[in-house]
Amino acid sequence: MEPVIVVGAGCFGAWIAYRLARSGHAVTMLDAYGPGNNRASSGGETRVIRMGYGAQEIYTRWSWRSLELWKAFFQRTDPVLFHETGVLWMAREQDPLTTSTLATLARVGVPHERLSRAQLESRWPQIDFGPIM
Repeated sequence: MEPVIVVGAGCFGAWIAYRLARSGHAVTMLDAYGPGNNRASSGGETRVIRMGYGAQEIYTRWSWRSLELWKAFFQRTDPVLFHETGVLWMAREQDPLTTSTLATLARVGVPHERLSRAQLESRWPQIDFGPIM
């Protein structure tokens, strides 16, 4: 196999290098600030894998597959490093991006809930939802 150079050793670059190495490539990673630095756009402790891309189903499918691979990776290495928490996405009732995202999530089979304002207020009384809905 051909040697490969991956430019950028943040979360995505490191993942690409890892997958290439697992497939037999000799991989070199380059990063201006070194691996795992705090200047990386994908670095830090609060990363999210989102599935909400409106009607762009391919991105939702890629993200869904990515989550499966990340979970498998952490099960093999250190399960403590991955914390699945979910996300609260607030939008107006007929927001086109939200409506198309909900349809895509259902089509792809991504677990999700659509909550009424009353359900939101009951579950998260500390949030003032104001006029967003």
